[in-house]
Amino acid sequence: MSTRRVEVPRERSVALADPDPRANPATAVGDSAVDKSVRGRVEKSVRGDADTAVRGADGRGHAAGERCRETDCADCRWDVQRLKFWLRGRLLAAGAEDVQLDVAVGARLSDVVWRKGDRSGVIEVSSAPPELARARAVTAELRAGGGGEVLWICPPGFWTAQLPALGLDDFAAEGCEYRVVGGLLSSGPGGVVSARQSACELREFVTGWVAGEIAFGCRDEHTGGWATVTDWERHTRTQAAVIARQRQELMNQRTALALARKATRDKTKQLLRMTHRLERAEIAAQQQADDLAQTRRKIADHNRVDATLRLTVASQKSAILHWQLITWFAVMVIITFIAAGLVLK
Repeated sequence: MSTRRVEVPRERSVALADPDPRANPATAVGDSAVDKSVRGRVEKSVRGDADTAVRGADGRGHAAGERCRETDCADCRWDVQRLKFWLRGRLLAAGAEDVQLDVAVGARLSDVVWRKGDRSGVIEVSSAPPELARARAVTAELRAGGGGEVLWICPPGFWTAQLPALGLDDFAAEGCEYRVVGGLLSSGPGGVVSARQSACELREFVTGWVAGEIAFGCRDEHTGGWATVTDWERHTRTQAAVIARQRQELMNQRTALALARKATRDKTKQLLRMTHRLERAEIAAQQQADDLAQTRRKIADHNRVDATLRLTVASQKSAILHWQLITWFAVMVIITFIAAGLVLK
């Protein structure tokens, strides 16, 4: 494939034909000046690090910096189509052996499909924020259909961390200098990958991806991202060290838990023995309380009997005293009669 730089004034429209139309007739485009109803797809030639894209005088596509996110925008569709042709050129320049646009992968039509040796990749381009459930279903369908590595290119947002996606800053970038501002990861000071704060050129990502230097991976069970293989290796080593440390901590905790359980069992046995002793002591105390209550009842009975006897003795003493008085009175009466009899004689 030959490469060349094309520069034209902004007031004129131009279309680039495929370098080899016979080898790739589906992507060959004619001059739009012949038939204005047919707008040719622009494929940018690649030479080193220089790329140039031209917006036609008919006003197709957005201006740089507009960042339109509408779903049914014709200019967005033109920007997406231009990006697809740009990706085709960059993938071929990065070493991909075959790149096709709008081809079927399984039962689904994919935007860009590239192959290099036994590797293959699929790129889905969406200028509007993707729907997570649908995007996940499409990703699974593409992988099941033999798509290999799947990449979504979409606007930046929270979805880039939940899909194998890149957040593109502007789909109508000036000079096709596309910048990636989301979905990339980099190794931090601790060795664990985290969201990359600085932007990256899409051309650099494509080059590293095709060369096998950049790959997609999962940070945790919910999120992932794209990072260099070196960063993933550091991340894996760090996670392995963390897992080993956590395993050791878990073993220590299990040992401590086993010792605590043994101590708890010992304490439980001791508590059961003390409870049994306490129950026996309670039974003995209850028996002693019953004996004491019985003794108190006996004492109360004896007190009642003593009071009755004392009352009986007191009444008998009173009766004796009365009989003594009666007896003395009778004796005095008898003496009186005797004395009166003696006096009368």
